[in-house]
Amino acid sequence: MVGAASVAERNRLIELFADLLEYPRTGVIEQAHECLALLGDGSQRAAEMLDRFTRDLERIPLARIEEIYTGAFDLDTLSDLDATCYPYVGHHLLGETYKRSTFMLELQQRYTAHEFVVERELPDHLVVMLRFLVVCPDDELAEELVADAILPALSQMTRDDQQQDALAGEEGRSVYLRVLEALRLTLGEVLWPEALARAAATENALEEAS
Repeated sequence: MVGAASVAERNRLIELFADLLEYPRTGVIEQAHECLALLGDGSQRAAEMLDRFTRDLERIPLARIEEIYTGAFDLDTLSDLDATCYPYVGHHLLGETYKRSTFMLELQQRYTAHEFVVERELPDHLVVMLRFLVVCPDDELAEELVADAILPALSQMTRDDQQQDALAGEEGRSVYLRVLEALRLTLGEVLWPEALARAAATENALEEAS
């Protein structure tokens, strides 16, 4: 994928990342290969992360991948140091406060306005927000969600020194950190490069508030 992606390519790429961040099932290797092929050379670093993840899937049995997934994303199984992988965007932006509840309510209102139905998950789950981007007809709203919420949250998940070191690991949360980092780079460098400056401002505000 070089230059601006078509809407269909963009939506399929986001959909595939959402699939890869769901609980792993048979067929995930094929989804990873398709995602990598569709990304192409749009972002070299994202392609490297995604290629490594694909090779992880090919060498690690599915049962072990399932365990790795749970260990990476289930807050109950994580230490304070590992909790940055928790897949709820509002958690990273606002913590477990009333502000997160307000954020989720506003998300739900936007979903309802566009007839997007959320099943079995909270509205600020990363996968839910990605799937909304696929069907959202409002380009300004999509860019707002990417710049003000998804990119800053992904940065919280992947960009501290400890997480960057973990990206080179062989197993454990390293496997899914690579997907998160590939997603962050793909959204910011390939699909919504115009959102980067706004996302950086949001990240700075989060750091100042912490």
